Amino acid sequence: MDEINRRITKAEENIETLFGKVNTLTNAQTKTDTTLEHLLIAIGRLENAVDGLKARPGDRWLKLVDVVVAALVAAIVAYFMRG
Repeated sequence: MDEINRRITKAEENIETLFGKVNTLTNAQTKTDTTLEHLLIAIGRLENAVDGLKARPGDRWLKLVDVVVAALVAAIVAYFMRG
């Protein structure tokens, strides 16, 4: 009977140890999940910033084309007005 009680006591100790490890892992996983959420938010912000930066040179080229076209139209009108 002593052997059975000793084995039960040892099993209970092992179970307590396992529960402690599971709780530690659960806490670590929660921290990891929170960190990943923050990283995903930061990556989303970076993607938006990069997209904004990519669009800027395109806008500048469009403005340049508009200016060149306006200058050409003005030159053509001036040419025909001189006669």
